[in-house]
Amino acid sequence: MAMRVKDFRISQVWEVLRHLDASAVGSKRTTLKFNKVNQNIELHFPVSSSADICALQKIPGSEVCHQGKSAKAVVTLDKTQFVPEVVNSVISKPKSFWIDSPFCSDIKRQKVLVEFSSPNIAKPFHMGHLRSTIIGNYVSNLMSSLGHDVHRINYLGDWGTQFGLLNVGLELGQVSDEQIAANPIQVLYESYVLANREAEKDPGILSRARQIFKQMEDGDFAETERWEKFRQYTISELKQTYHRLGVVFDEYQWESMFGAKDISSVIAELEGMNLLNDNPDGKRVVKVGNRNVTLVKSDGSTLYLTRDVAAAKHRFQQHKFDQLLYVVENGQGDHFIALKHILKGLDHPWSDGITHIKFGRIHGMSTRRGQAVFLKDILDEARERSTIRQNISKNTRVGSDDKSAEVLGVSAVIINDLKQRRQKDYTFDWEKALQMQGDSGSRLQYTHCRLCSLRENSGARPADECNATLLTESQATALVTEIARFDEILRASYLELESCILVQYLFSLW
Repeated sequence: MAMRVKDFRISQVWEVLRHLDASAVGSKRTTLKFNKVNQNIELHFPVSSSADICALQKIPGSEVCHQGKSAKAVVTLDKTQFVPEVVNSVISKPKSFWIDSPFCSDIKRQKVLVEFSSPNIAKPFHMGHLRSTIIGNYVSNLMSSLGHDVHRINYLGDWGTQFGLLNVGLELGQVSDEQIAANPIQVLYESYVLANREAEKDPGILSRARQIFKQMEDGDFAETERWEKFRQYTISELKQTYHRLGVVFDEYQWESMFGAKDISSVIAELEGMNLLNDNPDGKRVVKVGNRNVTLVKSDGSTLYLTRDVAAAKHRFQQHKFDQLLYVVENGQGDHFIALKHILKGLDHPWSDGITHIKFGRIHGMSTRRGQAVFLKDILDEARERSTIRQNISKNTRVGSDDKSAEVLGVSAVIINDLKQRRQKDYTFDWEKALQMQGDSGSRLQYTHCRLCSLRENSGARPADECNATLLTESQATALVTEIARFDEILRASYLELESCILVQYLFSLW
C-alpha cells in the first residue's frame, strides 16, 4: 500500500499483518490494484492457510480467496479518502512524497559508497564499463532518493605492466604532450596498441615495460609529472562523455593513489596476522577457501587485488561508510570474494558492508563503422541513428541546432540497458532500442515531451489541493492508483537492486 494512507481499513490491514507469523504472509509483495470491472481500488496481498483468516475477514470491504493451500486477501479501499490523500501528498512533496510511506520509512538511512564505471585509461571503454556506468548511476540515484548519503566514485585504472607498455608506446610513437591533450583517450589507446604490436616482435619491449612499472610503483619513475598530466587530460575528456549520460561523480580515484607506502602497510598487516604465505616461485599468496590468491608477484610488484585492499581501507578511513558497493560484471566474483575474505581476516568488521553488484554482458553492440571501442563512439552512433529516424519521420521537424536527437539516442541506450534483468546477458539491437511503438527510452522521452507540452499550452494551473469529487473518470482513478504504487515499486527495486522493476512500471503508464 502506497502512501501513509489514513483509511481505517488500511490501518487495520497493517495491524493484522504485524501480528501474523512471518511464515503466514506470502512471499509476494503487498500491492495496490485498480479493478476495471467494478472501478474499485483494491489492496491485494497473499497469505498462507495458517494466517488468522478470521481477523482478516473482520476488516470492512475485505475478502479472502482460498487458492489451494494458500489464500489471497483483497481489501476494497474508500476512494473518497484514498484519492485526495494520494494526490495531496504528491502536490505537497512532488520530489519526495514516497519517503514517509510505510514501504520506505523503515529503510535505515546509511552512508553508501558506490564505485562504478572505472575504465582503464589505456584500454578500450568496453561494454562492461558502459553497463557499470548505467547501472551504477541508477543504483546511486535510487539510494539517494530513499534518503541514503551516497558518494559516487570512479576508480580509474592507471597501474600495472600495461602502463609500462603505454609509456614504451609513447616513446616509440614519439607522441607529444600536445597530441595527447587534444585527444587523450584515443591517443593513449593507440600508443598502447603500438607497444603491444612491437612487443610481439621484440621481447625486450615487455621487459622494458615491466621495468618502467616497477619504477612507477617504487616512486622512482622520472616521468611522474607528465603521467599526472595524462590523467588530468583523461578525466577532462571522460567528464564530457559522462555529462552526455547525465552521470556525475563525487570523486575520481586512481589505482596509482595506493603506492608503495599503502601497499607496505597492507603487507605488514597480513604478515602480522599470519595470512601471507611465500610460494617457492617467489610469489606471496593468501589462502582463500581452497585456492591461493597472489598479492605480490615474484618481482616484488603488486596486483590489482592488493591495491583494492588498500583502497577499501582508505575509503573507510575517509568516509566511515556503512556500505561499499562495487558495480562490476559477473566474471569478477572471485575477486570480490577474495577482497572481503582478506579484509575479514585483517579483522575489519566494516568489510561486511562490501557488496559486489553483478551484471551480465552486452552482445552485438557495434557502430556502422565496425565494433564500438569507446563510449563516445556508442553515444555518437545513437545520436546519428536518432537523427536519421527524425529526418524520415512525417511527424518530426528538426532544426540544425536541435538537441533532441542526442537526448533520444542517449535515452534509448540507457533505458534499453535498465529494462534488462541485471545479471543476465543480452543482445543489443539498435532497431529495438530506438523504436517508438514498443517499450523504449525514445518512447518514454516522447511521452514525457507530450505531457510537458500539454501542461505548458493548456492554460490550466495545477491545483493547490485535490477535490476528489471532480476525479470521476475511471482513467483518473486508475492513474492515482498507479501513482500510489510508486513507493512500493521503489522499495522492490531497492531490495533487489533491479532497475527493470521501475522501468517496467514506467512502461505500464502508457
